Amino acid sequence: MVGPLRRAVHALCGALRPGFAFWVAVLSLVRLSEGILIRITEKGEVAGGPGFDDPLGLLAACHERIEGHCVTLLRLREHVRMHGFDANAQAAAGRVHHYFAEAGRWHHEDEEQDLAPLFNRHAKDTLRAVFARLMAEHKALEAAYAPLAQALVALDPKPHDLPVEPYVTLIRAHIVAENSQILPAARSLLGPAEIERLGQAMAARRGVNRVRL
Repeated sequence: MVGPLRRAVHALCGALRPGFAFWVAVLSLVRLSEGILIRITEKGEVAGGPGFDDPLGLLAACHERIEGHCVTLLRLREHVRMHGFDANAQAAAGRVHHYFAEAGRWHHEDEEQDLAPLFNRHAKDTLRAVFARLMAEHKALEAAYAPLAQALVALDPKPHDLPVEPYVTLIRAHIVAENSQILPAARSLLGPAEIERLGQAMAARRGVNRVRL
């Protein structure tokens, strides 16, 4: 977004008298600063989509990335059965494992350490119980991912079965439950100050300074 805005400012400055260019630039920067934050993907690049000003949207976007990586894993399993880990499979395996080993861990910490206390402050007992069950599932998910992680790191060149199950089935059911029960409830329960606090904590976990441009 910054690039297009900068180009627009330059175009306006070229068309207007020099004395006006300063105020055009100032106005543009002020408008840009109104609620627009640095946005990152799991690797830390600036990107589109929800950012730390919308931490619940960012959690939902992480779920979308998880589903995308599940699709990749299923395709990778079929490829490895025929070809083993050739160059293409190695690249795909590296991307998937990088996400689950780093961003996946951050995602669990976001929910367990930062969302949980805010959510439980407002939720009723039945909903708190659902949330607690889903947080407890994180350990089971990590255990299910362990043999898959070993295979994604070992990169056996011989054709073989990639152990994507039960991890893919478990993680898909988990994110469906969170998307349908936890995130909508959190949007209705958390106030603006709590949303801000959650976003700040998630940004800090990733080493991102949440500064307005």
